Amino acid sequence: MYSWAVFFHLILVSFWLGGMLFTAAVLVPATRKKLAGHKTLLFTELGYRFSRLSWIIFPLLVLTGILALTGRGFALDTILSADFWKTTYGGRLFIKLHVFGLVLIVSGIHDFWLGPKAVQLMDSEPGTSKCNIYRKATSWIGRVNLILGLVILAYAVKLVRL
Repeated sequence: MYSWAVFFHLILVSFWLGGMLFTAAVLVPATRKKLAGHKTLLFTELGYRFSRLSWIIFPLLVLTGILALTGRGFALDTILSADFWKTTYGGRLFIKLHVFGLVLIVSGIHDFWLGPKAVQLMDSEPGTSKCNIYRKATSWIGRVNLILGLVILAYAVKLVRL
């Protein structure tokens, strides 16, 4: 069970982090010149689809994470005990889970408020300062989310190296 849980957990993380890295390293630079005329449509469509899949992935990450923990030998009563969270492993997991909680908050802000508002303004008031503020805020919060995802990955590596 442990191997399968970790396998699926890694597939899900790879899709989520890989999608954000692809966006930052490939998609955004490509839309600066040749695809600039289709930037709004491209980001709206791809962002919407990636967001929908991400919100399916998040609960699956929780499930596969719990299965991986129990498969590694941690009983549910152990995980729920205060002593577990005082161990090195528990402490690192605590940080990883709290950063994941922050990712959920940041993703919610990005996907359900800033992103849709930026798209609405790009359609109704393109080029205005308000539109530019929302576009930049959406872009920056996406970057913050990527950094948080990489922090989670770093803690995941620390967990498996104990």
